[in-house]
Amino acid sequence: MICFTFHCPDRPGIVAELSAYLALHRCNILALEQHVEDDRFFIRIEWEDNGAWTDAKAFSDEFSSLPVGEGGELDIHFFNKPQSLGLFVSREPHALLEVLNKIELGDLVDAEVSFIIGNFDHSAIAARLGIPFYFIPTIDNPDFESQQLKIIARYAPDFIGLARYMKILSAEFIDKAACPIVNIHHSFLPSFVGAKPYEMAYERGVKLMGATSHFVIPALDQGPIIEQDVSRIRSGYSVDKLKQIGRDTEKKVFAQALKKVLEHKAVVFRGRTVVFE
Repeated sequence: MICFTFHCPDRPGIVAELSAYLALHRCNILALEQHVEDDRFFIRIEWEDNGAWTDAKAFSDEFSSLPVGEGGELDIHFFNKPQSLGLFVSREPHALLEVLNKIELGDLVDAEVSFIIGNFDHSAIAARLGIPFYFIPTIDNPDFESQQLKIIARYAPDFIGLARYMKILSAEFIDKAACPIVNIHHSFLPSFVGAKPYEMAYERGVKLMGATSHFVIPALDQGPIIEQDVSRIRSGYSVDKLKQIGRDTEKKVFAQALKKVLEHKAVVFRGRTVVFE
C-alpha cells in the first residue's frame, strides 16, 4: 500500500485532478479523506501499490512537475517495510507496555520497536520481546543525552515515542534526533504542576482528568497536539484511583497518537496538526 498527504491553497478541481492522475497510472484507491481549513485544502489518499513508482522519490519527482503539485506540500509513504520506532521510558511502564502490546497484537501496523532507552531498569520487559534495552541514568550523568543520541544514530528510527519518559529534552537533542518525537502527559499538568499532580487534583476535587499526546518541540509541552481524551472522576475516588484512571487514559491516548503517526495521518501545518481519521 502507498499513501500520501497533500495540502495546498484551496481551489476548485483538486480532487478531480489528483484522482485523474492516479487513474492514469491505473491505481486502485482504497481510501480518500479531504477537507478545507482556513482556505487550505488537505487530502490523504491510500492506494494499492501496483509498481507504477519504484519509491517515494520517484513519485515526488514526477508529482512536483504537475500543475496540481505547484504551491503544495506532499508527504508520500510506501508501506513496503516496517517502520522503526524507538521508545523512551522512566519509572512507570504503563504506556510502554500498551504500545508493545498493540504492536504484538497487530493493532499498530507496519511498526517494530528497534530499541528501548530507560532511566529506570525495564530490561525484563524488553527481554521478553527480544528488544534491545539501554539503561542510561539521567541523575549524576551529565552525558546522558550524548549517550542516547549515539543509540539513536545506530538504529536511525523513523519515530521516537516518549512513553512517560520524565526528563525534559534539550533543543539540541531534539534537533540531532532527526525524527519526529511523540510525547504523552496528563493534560491537567498546567494547573497542577510539580511532583504530585494527582494529589493536588484530588485536593481540588477535579471531575475530569485528561491526557494529551503531542509532537515534541523545544518549547516544553507546546508541540502540535495529535490526540487527547478525558475520563470522568466520581466523588469518593481515592488518590490511588485517580492515578489508575490517569494511567489508563495516558496509555490509551499515547497508543492512539502513535497509530495516527505511523499511519501518516497527522500533518503539521502552522504549528498545529491536521489529523485524518
